[in-house]
Amino acid sequence: MKQENQSNIAIIQQIQSDFTQAVFHQNDNELMKHICQNKINPEVRFSIYRNNILQNLCRALEITYPSIWKLIGKECANQIAYMFCQKEKNLPASNCLDDWGANFPRFLQEVNSIEHLVYLRDIAELEWLKHKSYRAQDFKTLNPVKLQKKLEQSGALRLVFNPSVHLFSSLYSLKEIIDFIEWPDEKKIINLQHIPCYAVISRQNSQVVTHWISKDLFHWFTCIQNRVTLMQSYEGMCQINPDFDLIAGLQFMLKNRLLWKCFN
Repeated sequence: MKQENQSNIAIIQQIQSDFTQAVFHQNDNELMKHICQNKINPEVRFSIYRNNILQNLCRALEITYPSIWKLIGKECANQIAYMFCQKEKNLPASNCLDDWGANFPRFLQEVNSIEHLVYLRDIAELEWLKHKSYRAQDFKTLNPVKLQKKLEQSGALRLVFNPSVHLFSSLYSLKEIIDFIEWPDEKKIINLQHIPCYAVISRQNSQVVTHWISKDLFHWFTCIQNRVTLMQSYEGMCQINPDFDLIAGLQFMLKNRLLWKCFN
């Protein structure tokens, strides 16, 4: 019985492998021998599954990266998504499509027809972080009173961002593009500037919010994210900018509910 079960498992694994090959390689006919014959050719019947799988994957990308579809148009975006989904290495690693699509921004950079849109990968990376922020686990924000007490007790305090917080930076000033996507009727011309931009992304009351921040605040947040103590991070920032305002930075984090925990 044990040998029979092992044999059945091996057969199922082979069918699964043949199924995958048939999806991505239309000339691979190994799976067809496992499909019962009837009046409709097995290849024709399987093509329905293939099309449904690829369409669902493309649709999942459109849901995760809506700004890409808006920027380059539905037809162009669908073609690029189809190209991405046809590569076996881009297959989902789990049965949850919400966990899939992280490689799409890098793939955009490899498409020759849109290589002149130098900012597109960064827009997609921003969208992926927003997607991750929305999908992050539930959390309770740090109580400001608790933080105040901890600050009075120790200067070696470490702050922890809530699970929805992500930091983002780009070599291009993307805020204008994002504003155009969100309010397309208010501005017709985008003046893309080669000026770095910085943002912190978080989820507030079931809504993902993007805060555009200064370079100094971004670097300080990076120190906090890397578990550098509050005092050490402040001293490091003062070496870069002696006028860095620690109080304003803390107020920003509390106002926007970015903090989750603190510890010594």
